[in-house]
Amino acid sequence: MKFTINQREMIYALNILTRAISTKTTMEILKGIFIEAKANHLTMKTNDLSMSIIIEIPALVEEEGVTVIESYLFNDIIRKLPDDAITIEKKTDHISLICSQSKYKLLMMDDETFPKVPEQTDGVEIVINQSVFSNMIKMTNFAVSRDETRAILTGSLLEVKNNVMKMVSIDGYNIAIKKVVLQDAPDASVIVPGRTLNEIQKIIGYNVDDEISLVIGSNYITFEFDNVKIISKVLEGEYIKYEQVIESEFGIEVDVDNREFYDAIDRAALMANKSRSYIVIFDFEKDQVTISSQSEIGQAKEEVEINNTGKNIRIGFNPNYLMKALRVIEDEELVLRMTSPVRPCFIQPKNNDSYEYYLVPIRINQ
Repeated sequence: MKFTINQREMIYALNILTRAISTKTTMEILKGIFIEAKANHLTMKTNDLSMSIIIEIPALVEEEGVTVIESYLFNDIIRKLPDDAITIEKKTDHISLICSQSKYKLLMMDDETFPKVPEQTDGVEIVINQSVFSNMIKMTNFAVSRDETRAILTGSLLEVKNNVMKMVSIDGYNIAIKKVVLQDAPDASVIVPGRTLNEIQKIIGYNVDDEISLVIGSNYITFEFDNVKIISKVLEGEYIKYEQVIESEFGIEVDVDNREFYDAIDRAALMANKSRSYIVIFDFEKDQVTISSQSEIGQAKEEVEINNTGKNIRIGFNPNYLMKALRVIEDEELVLRMTSPVRPCFIQPKNNDSYEYYLVPIRINQ
C-alpha cells in the first residue's frame, strides 16, 4: 500500500474519525484507525463498538492495500507536519510516513482484528437540513441524563409522526423538546445515545443547502452526509412517558426579556454557588421578578421587569439548569408558565411554539 495525500485533507478526516476512538478500553485495536487505499481515494474507519465512523477522502493511490495505525500518535504527528503532501507506504513490519523533510516509522496494528462496521439491514430513511438537525440537537441534548444507571435517559427520543420530527431529552429534572415540520417523512421512533448526537452536532455543517440522511432501524441508526457515514447503536427500552408530567393549563403566565433574565440569574448564581443548596429564588409579581440567592458569606438580589398576567408566585430553581435552557433559546422574548411552586415551570420563546422546556422547581420555604 502506498498513497499520497495533502496534510489538510488528512487533518479534516482525523478531526471526524477520532470521535469514535475508544478512550476507556483494554482492546488496543479500538484505538486504531483503519485505512484502505483504493482507486483514487482512502476509506478510513474508526469503531468503538457503540459508534462507527466511515469517511472517504481523495488521495493519489500508487498501490492499493489496507492497514491500521494507532490513532493518538498518528494524529499528533499529522497535526504538527507542514501543510504539504504526505506519502504513506506500508512496509513489511511498519508504516513509512514522509512529508517534506520529515520522516517517520510507525508500527502497524493487525487489520484482521479490527472490528467490522455493522451493516444496517432494516430501517426507514428521513432527510433533513443539516443546520436544522444540528439546532435540534443543540436545543435538547443538554437535558439528557449523565446517570448511566438510567441508561434510557442518556439518550434522546427521536420521533417522527405525521410529518413532524420531535427530539426529546429528559434527565428527571428538566425536559427539552424541539419540533420541526418535514415533508413526506415516514413515521419512526428511536432512542439515540446523547453522546452520538453530541458528536454529530460537532461534525455536521451549517450550510442551509446541505442535507443529512437518517436511516432509522431497530438496532442501529445511520447518519450520512457529505463524505461521512456514522453508524450508532440505539438504546433499547421504552422511553419515559413524559407527557404525563406536562401540564395542559397554567394559571400564571410571565413575559420577560431573555437576555435581561439570563444575565440577572447568572449574577445571582455567583452567590448561590457559594451555598450548599445551590438555589436561586424567584418572586414573580405583576411588573417585576425579584431574583435572590444567599450563602454563608452574603446575599444577592436582582430585579427584572416582566409582564405577569397571573397571580404572584415564589419559586426556586437550580440556576444551572435554567441558564442552560436560556442559552440555547435565541429569541429575545420568553414566556414562562407556572401553576404552583412545586409543579414544573414551562418556558418557551414568545413567538415560537416549536420549542418547549420544562424545569422541576426546588422546594423552598414560602
